[in-house]
Amino acid sequence: MEMKNRIGKALKDLFSRLNEAYNKGLDISDYSGQYLKRYISNSSYFISFYSQVLEKCLKSVNKPVGESVFVDYGGGCGILSLAARLLDFKTVIYNDFNEKSLIDAQTISKQTGISVDHFICGDAGAFVDKVNELKIHPDVICSVDVIEHIYDLDSWLKFISKLDNFNLIIVTGANSQNPLIKQKLKKKHIISEYHGCERNVRIDDTFFSTSFLEEREKIIRRKYLDLSEDEIKKLASESRGLRQEDVENMVNRYLGSGITEYHPDHPTNTCDPYTGSWAERLIDFRKLKETIENNGMEFEITNSFYCYSDDKLLNTIKKALNLLIKISGPECLFLSPNVTIGIRK
Repeated sequence: MEMKNRIGKALKDLFSRLNEAYNKGLDISDYSGQYLKRYISNSSYFISFYSQVLEKCLKSVNKPVGESVFVDYGGGCGILSLAARLLDFKTVIYNDFNEKSLIDAQTISKQTGISVDHFICGDAGAFVDKVNELKIHPDVICSVDVIEHIYDLDSWLKFISKLDNFNLIIVTGANSQNPLIKQKLKKKHIISEYHGCERNVRIDDTFFSTSFLEEREKIIRRKYLDLSEDEIKKLASESRGLRQEDVENMVNRYLGSGITEYHPDHPTNTCDPYTGSWAERLIDFRKLKETIENNGMEFEITNSFYCYSDDKLLNTIKKALNLLIKISGPECLFLSPNVTIGIRK
């Protein structure tokens, strides 16, 4: 109970500061601003959500918080970094592969008066190199709604496994074991792949609403002038789930052999061909467990509870669902709104 109270107090303080800073005006990108507005407008829900996340992080640490290093991996606006500082972690590290997100997080940190020790820009390889350069040993690495977007998960895990003695807490809403969530995400995949939607495709910091399939056709059409239109459409369709470099590699192999050897690992998963960011990829947890253990790490997967908001009627329904989740046990994912993947080395 003491831990929950500490987390609750820290998050209420954080969201109060975020609200004040936002109302005064923040010089941040529209992208980060939209996320921050969403957090503030639904503060009750996100306080409930981050309380669960941080409780799992604190429970994973085997020494006092004041002696521990916290990493916010794929941090976006930096919510977890700021919360970790208010919880008195010894060292707090923010990481994101997007430089503008990192700059925005620095601005939010400054305007809220909550310091973060290190801001690291880059993917897993750059992150691991930097913490090794700084001679810092992370105790807990927390990543929220990131794993379902990582293009090459196997390579990512190999980079992370180079660190020593850490706990990695991954929280994802892409729960492939919950049939309602699975169906919802499949629909999202189909829209992204065939129809496109707002901010569907990203090139640098420019967003387009075209479909992933259409963009792969453009990639092939621009480079391979001798291909027929039928071949372009066929190759674009069969390269679903590949980013530009790998699309071109597949086409090169096709030109040499007349066949395509690539086969998507899931019937609907698809990604932005320029960034490689998956449209909330449905992950095969059994395969993920095998990959993690093959890289010398321990794996644990548990469910999460529904988060409460200001909607009293909805909260009543959530309480009933949470009771069923509690009765079902931590490894039952059928009803869970989120999945927590615990990785230990």
